[in-house]
Amino acid sequence: MTALHSFLNIIHIHTNTHTHTSFITSIMWKLKIGEGNDENLFSTNNFVGRQIWEFDPTAGTEEERSRVEDAREQFLVNKKKLGIHCCSDLLMRMQLIKESGIDLSEPAVRLGEDEEVNYEAVTTAVRKAVRLNRAIQAWDGHWPAENAGPLFFTPPLIFGLYISGTMDTILTKHHKKEMIRYMYNHQNEDGGWGFYISGKSTMMGSALNYIALRILGEGLPTDDDDYSAIARGRKWVLDHGGATSIPSWGKVFIAVRALGVYEWEGCNPLPPEFWLFPNFLPYHPAKMWCYCRETYMPMSHLYGKAFHGPITDLVLSIRREIYPIPYHQIDWNKQRHNCCKEDLFYPHSFIQDLLWDGLHYFSEPLMKKWPFCKLREKGLKRVDPDGVEFKRHIARVPDFLWLAEDGMKMQSFGSQLWDCTLATQAIIASNMVEEYGDSLKKAHFYLKESQTTQKEIMLKFVANLPKGLGLSLIKIMCLLALSQMPEEIAGEKADNERLYDAVNVLLYLQNPDSGGFAIWEAPVPKPYLEKLNPSELFADIVVEREHVECTGSIIQALTMFKRLHPGHREKEIEVAVEKGIRYLEKKQWEDGSWYTYENSETVRKGVKFFLSTQNAEGGWGESFESCPKEKFIPLEGNRTNFVQTAWAMLGLLYAGQDITGAYMKNCMLHYAEYRNIFPLRALGEYRTRAWLSK
Repeated sequence: MTALHSFLNIIHIHTNTHTHTSFITSIMWKLKIGEGNDENLFSTNNFVGRQIWEFDPTAGTEEERSRVEDAREQFLVNKKKLGIHCCSDLLMRMQLIKESGIDLSEPAVRLGEDEEVNYEAVTTAVRKAVRLNRAIQAWDGHWPAENAGPLFFTPPLIFGLYISGTMDTILTKHHKKEMIRYMYNHQNEDGGWGFYISGKSTMMGSALNYIALRILGEGLPTDDDDYSAIARGRKWVLDHGGATSIPSWGKVFIAVRALGVYEWEGCNPLPPEFWLFPNFLPYHPAKMWCYCRETYMPMSHLYGKAFHGPITDLVLSIRREIYPIPYHQIDWNKQRHNCCKEDLFYPHSFIQDLLWDGLHYFSEPLMKKWPFCKLREKGLKRVDPDGVEFKRHIARVPDFLWLAEDGMKMQSFGSQLWDCTLATQAIIASNMVEEYGDSLKKAHFYLKESQTTQKEIMLKFVANLPKGLGLSLIKIMCLLALSQMPEEIAGEKADNERLYDAVNVLLYLQNPDSGGFAIWEAPVPKPYLEKLNPSELFADIVVEREHVECTGSIIQALTMFKRLHPGHREKEIEVAVEKGIRYLEKKQWEDGSWYTYENSETVRKGVKFFLSTQNAEGGWGESFESCPKEKFIPLEGNRTNFVQTAWAMLGLLYAGQDITGAYMKNCMLHYAEYRNIFPLRALGEYRTRAWLSK
């Protein structure tokens, strides 16, 4: 178990987590909210926001169980006939709606083709949407929802649990059944799996999911089996050259996590000595993006240890299954730069390949000899394989497992706080005070409890970062808006000092040169570091950089804060806003597809873009291909997307007219709560601006 707790760090443990415990009973499964009864669990806010699925064989009536099976079957119908790969989070919705007792029976609004939109129809639609959002809110104020989509999350988790001997402790047979369901549900027609759901088949997705299915107990396909799902998965891998062409991340995953079905000699070097570099060097890892650090640090440890699990009969069998030639005949050195063309998004430069070759042929042999081997020992000695960190990682694994009608999957980091702020803003925008109930009070409580204030505990390794992390961007806007409402509606106001701490974080995130704002840490204006990007799958992953979305949201938050709290760092906020506006204007594309403030040419170009991309039926739809290709690409067949239509409406409304996630450019995330939030926000804003304001 020398390296086990280190490789579990690759699974990014980051969860928005009252001693009060809620059991929301479900049909055969239950969603537990806010519980943390384990000595290895740690929380700074009494586990507010924690959401855990557990199997419950006694839950649910026969009718309710039948509805669950209907939902599972309907998912397959939607995928096959409509090409819809995202779940609708129906299991969670069924449970929460039942527990809430809120009446959702009001008939839906249906306008005829020639019927004009009217105030009564919009009001009814908004009222129904507010009630639905109240019904699916948890007791602690957050809105539980899926945040998943990548198909390379769940398999490495399975590999790690299997190697560590903890899989049967963490995963029951019911968990495994739902994970198998998820993998088969998202298998493509050609037999492979994509990098993410709805993505074309890739070696990364196909090899990882095939190996995971075998570890979960799916049988070996026979030679004459060409039709079963697992046989078609294996065929896709072999038809595309075998698992030797899996991208570099996948090579590490299956070298160590899949019990050694790939050799370390086939991986480019990840020397742990890199993490011992002095801080003043331009390529010091502290200058890297936080996700890059958190991924490659444990990978470096595993590489330095050349770790793999026990060579079992299953391992030997998988070695025969995923390569077109015998395992012992593979030239592993030639596989270091081998990447399947279906996976290749960010090709390595010739210079970078020379760097890897230099490390492989010269540095690595040297580091194994005395006295250099002592340096490697120093780089690895901090790891305690039996330490409390490993136990805490294991205890947090259930936090990342989410269940829906398409099966169980591993999520990304939790989006509880993000979804809560967006849903709260949408409810406030409805301007239906009589329908709020206690929803805003609960949301307000959750927002306040989710702010990190214990700097010495959470941020002891991060220099110069002000306390207040976890409450920024639109979270501040949300708290400021709630602070202007009566306490009988919104609850007790947040302390001003907490708001000041959060604003300090926002100002810290601005690049002083460009004026743009980053997401997690202060931007690193060192673009040359991107030349070191070792991943073939992602772009822009090495350094923290500014983003238009963050900059626009932070400008709004700072402007609103300055108006309500003019005494705190007023001049600095004015300068930050001015720089941020200049950044946004510089970043607008030629077609007008970005925005800034009212009464400017920038806004007019943005409005023109919205209007020029509207579909004939009146909605909007944008393909996820727009993200990697960096230009607007409509959905196939000019189809309309519900959430994107709401976004476009909001853009036009804020520009003065009455009228779903991606990261690292090449991977898509499914934010299931968006379909409940943004239509309500758009209709609420429309109702207010088109009628109530007049």
